[in-house]
Amino acid sequence: MAYSGTIGSTTFTTRKVIDHAFRRCKVSASKITGEHVDIAKDCLFLMLQQWSAMQINLWCLETVTLPVYEGKAAFTLPVGTIDVLNANLRLLQEPTGTRTSAASYEATQLDEEQRISAVGVLWSGVSDVLLFQTSTDGVSWTTVQTVADPQAVAGEWSWFDVEELTLSTYYRIVANGGTLNDTTIFFGASPSEIPLSRMNRDEYFYLPNKTFLSERPLQYWLDRQADRCVMHTWPVPSQGDGRYQLVVKSHRSIMDVGSMTQQVEVPNRWYEAVVAGLAAKVAREIEEVDPRAIPQLDGDASSALLTVSMENRDNSPVSINPGISGYTR
Repeated sequence: MAYSGTIGSTTFTTRKVIDHAFRRCKVSASKITGEHVDIAKDCLFLMLQQWSAMQINLWCLETVTLPVYEGKAAFTLPVGTIDVLNANLRLLQEPTGTRTSAASYEATQLDEEQRISAVGVLWSGVSDVLLFQTSTDGVSWTTVQTVADPQAVAGEWSWFDVEELTLSTYYRIVANGGTLNDTTIFFGASPSEIPLSRMNRDEYFYLPNKTFLSERPLQYWLDRQADRCVMHTWPVPSQGDGRYQLVVKSHRSIMDVGSMTQQVEVPNRWYEAVVAGLAAKVAREIEEVDPRAIPQLDGDASSALLTVSMENRDNSPVSINPGISGYTR
């Protein structure tokens, strides 16, 4: 038998999703107006946001590395963050070596071979796209990773985790734009992480001294505002020299609906649920749809969503610790 020989190469653009949804509503292409398309895009956005609130979508988990500043207890998370699943305080060691620099780069020759796992940049001006490079002789350099933090401004740290750990003595950071606007470059190795425990609102509110300083925060309360989530750590960090970072595993919203030629940010196996769900929502807002079809469309949407939702798991072992112990007054 002859097969395609490809997996995952079939794509569904936003236009294709909307076209299929209207077909399921029995609305012919000749009756679809620009207003109908705009309504369908709005319905698609609302449905995806509803799905983001219903469950943890595994493809929307992100690791965010936040710089720690002395005396700063509030950490604003990226736009679209729904919740924090885990948070660690990370401590990095800076290997000793010899630094060399020029207008466009800063390099280090370590005293001994080590694997650099993270790089921090304290900006002195406008941030730029950076190239993380390694070398075996300090002459010929290989770009291992390209990184960018467009939101960073002068006086702020940007942290980048190295995706490919290479054992070497030569490392450098190069500004892609030609000028490296940095005050300090931190080449970090040998990371150690300490989990932070989560407090609820009342526990944080009743802290007798919310401004208590300590080298290492131990707990946090997540303030979920309408536009952004803010982590309030306790105690307040007393160190801000670049060695510490907050490493946060967060759950974010599904990406916005873009242009008609872009794709909806879901795995391929979810497209049936996307089309069926959109058809059910469009049927309620487009007068050309026969109302008698709505129950069938609702049933198809619920069935398709249930199927993929049950598969939305990582299959990892689960450990349950009931914490049973003696109690004395």
